[in-house]
This record gives sequence, C-alpha cells and structure tokens, in this order.
Amino acid sequence: MQPLDLAIRPPRGPRVRVAGIVFTARLIDKLRASLPGGNPSGFFPFIGFSEMWAYYTHVDLIEFQQLVLDATSENEIERWLATRTQGVDKPAINVRMERFKTDRTPEPMRELFETSYPADLRTRFPVLFDLLEADDARLYQVAR
Repeated sequence: MQPLDLAIRPPRGPRVRVAGIVFTARLIDKLRASLPGGNPSGFFPFIGFSEMWAYYTHVDLIEFQQLVLDATSENEIERWLATRTQGVDKPAINVRMERFKTDRTPEPMRELFETSYPADLRTRFPVLFDLLEADDARLYQVAR
C-alpha cells in the first residue's frame, strides 16, 4: 500500500471498523504513515492504544505493519485480518475499546498521553475515542 502523510490529513476515526473491529482503520493509516515515504506526524503506531488493539486481537503490530507494506489493497488486509481474528470476540473487543476511559492510561504512558493532548480536551472528553476525534478536529480544523 502507499504510505500516508498524516501531516496533511488525520488517520481515520477510531470508530471506523475494518474486519469488524474498531480502531483498525486508524491503525492501518498510522502504519501506512510509518512506511518509507510516509509521515506519522506525531502519531504512534506501535505504542499506546495500538498496543491494546494488538493485545485484544492477538495480532503482532510488526507483522501487521509488514502486511500493510506488502498489501495491494485494504480489501486484502481486511480478508487477512478477518481470517486471523476468527477466534476473538469482536463485539466484546469493540465495547472495551469504545468505552476506554483516559484515566485508565497506564502510568508508563501517562506523561506522553498528557503531553500529546491538551488538558482542556482531556477534561472534556474522558472517553478515549471521543478525545481522539476532538483532537483530530482541533489539529486538522475539521468539523466534528
């Protein structure tokens, strides 16, 4: 797949599903931005919530990045991921991830989290997906 420049546009929203799993489209965009010629522009494809996605789906992020690099289309990625995640409880994963509260951010990630998102947004949006959407709107001046 082609690399992305996330300085130009944000990754897709956290609620956009690929293979029936939230956050996957956003992760694909962040991984595409980490490819040679891409620009992650401050997004982190291998830490933070991406790690939680990997934990719940049982998909290794480095392996997933290689798939994104080698794939010719997102349909190919979706087919691979659908097969790879057949044994996981996608509805339960989606609920856990969609309801994740930012006050549960692990201590080792706390400083990076607090420097990545303005305090006023962190206060107004205690659910991470809401915070990500609000921050994308702030950074890219898009309507929320």
